[in-house]
Amino acid sequence: MSNPENMIDQRLRRWLPLLTVFLTAIIFDRLFHLMDLGINVLLFTMVVIGVLVMRLGWSGLSLPARAALGGALLSAAMVVVHNSVLSMVVAVMGLVLGSALAQEPRLRSLYYALQQAVANAIMLPASAWDGAGELVHTERTPRKGWSMGRIMVLPIVIGVVFFQIYRVGNPRFEALTAGFLDGLWSFVADLLTSIFTPHALFFLFSMFVAGVLLFRHAPATVVQWEQRWTDLLLRKRIRRPQWMAPTGMNLLERERRMGVVLLVLVNVLLAVVNAIDVSWVWFGFEVPQDFSLKQFVHEGTWALIISILLSMVILLHLFRGNQNFYKKGDTLKRLALLWVCQNFILGISVFLRNYHYISFHGLAYKRIGVIVFLALVMVGLVTLYFKVKERKSFFFLVRLNTWALFMVLVSLSTVDWDTVIVRYNLKHDNPGEIDIDNYLAMSDKVLPLLYENVEVVEMQMARHRNNRVRWVETLEPRSFRRSLDVKRDRFLQRSSKAHWQEWNLADAKTMGYFLPEKPRS
Repeated sequence: MSNPENMIDQRLRRWLPLLTVFLTAIIFDRLFHLMDLGINVLLFTMVVIGVLVMRLGWSGLSLPARAALGGALLSAAMVVVHNSVLSMVVAVMGLVLGSALAQEPRLRSLYYALQQAVANAIMLPASAWDGAGELVHTERTPRKGWSMGRIMVLPIVIGVVFFQIYRVGNPRFEALTAGFLDGLWSFVADLLTSIFTPHALFFLFSMFVAGVLLFRHAPATVVQWEQRWTDLLLRKRIRRPQWMAPTGMNLLERERRMGVVLLVLVNVLLAVVNAIDVSWVWFGFEVPQDFSLKQFVHEGTWALIISILLSMVILLHLFRGNQNFYKKGDTLKRLALLWVCQNFILGISVFLRNYHYISFHGLAYKRIGVIVFLALVMVGLVTLYFKVKERKSFFFLVRLNTWALFMVLVSLSTVDWDTVIVRYNLKHDNPGEIDIDNYLAMSDKVLPLLYENVEVVEMQMARHRNNRVRWVETLEPRSFRRSLDVKRDRFLQRSSKAHWQEWNLADAKTMGYFLPEKPRS
């Protein structure tokens, strides 16, 4: 006879996944339904990480999973502190990738972790269907009812298809069934409308999110794809059949000679460009009169960045395979490493161009974006240097650079960039070239800062009106104050209706500035 306690434990284990998903979905629904993002992001991130740790154990989480989940938790905390779009995006991204890495500890790269997450989401419906079949099955009750239900699905679907075909092909059959179908569709539509309300659909989405984040449904296909790749490049020997005529020159030797000629040429060209930039841009740069700084930075910067990316592609092609192991390839490798170093110097020149542009026109998100993108390119050059020198694989580059991207995004989410930009531009040494329209495009958290410095903004408007070329639309103080008041009123109206799930420190500080609490008597 079976032990009743063991039977109870088996039933609990069988129902525990569904119960975990259901409770987590309730939490998700209560936190996010009809809510803006705020402290709810941090609370749900903590719930998901807590459940994963309880299920898998801290030691069961791989180092990549811990890093991704730690980045998600930090970014979620920054949602509460700064309430920026970037922190929200990074928190969601980190939670999805961290969950995938936790469910498959053998994964090492974020590239394949993203594929694992997508596969997990795709396979969830099939897994839920099979899991439901397991739940209705007990030792005493066979699965006849569930099996019959699954057997009936396909015939019903095929029957509906043929029913529609016969309606189209036979007008009298269509007329005969029209009244019945109209009544049936009306009844079904009313039934579905009453069952699948917007809130019910959101709860189904909550179940889906909880199921994807907490449990694995995908097969081991993705990790098998990743395990085919290693950080070290492996040599592939290609032997020609004996019956084939020998080639006049070894293919690797021909590629090596072509590569040497190419790298000598581009190294010389880049040396000239770098010499000009070092002497012109690096030291004592001044904006000449009638000089287009916009063209110098916008078009020139992206042209140089594209040249760096193109250089990386060429080197990846040259050192894609056995050229790395060719015994006569030392000269090619030295020239390649020299080209990487020269491109790094070019990257510094591009950074200085953007720095001079910021010094003249102030900060903006696009200018910060250029710096971030350039920093990632520089990381790519460093990893490319080690790829060529140490015979690393392309997988090595993808793995390191995707992790670098994630870490940079997490770091960026810790900064209140709106406040940084506004503070920098208000104190800028060139007030006549500041984009005043951009002040009004910032988030509500900078409203107190703008109200405290309205005189500074008006002075910048006056300076800009003296420019020969005017490119700012808001140049009247009254118009700026009116727009600022409209922005303030919208914020106060929105914040007055906010729920506790939407609370964040940035909005609380702004609200405290406009509606300070009265001291208690």
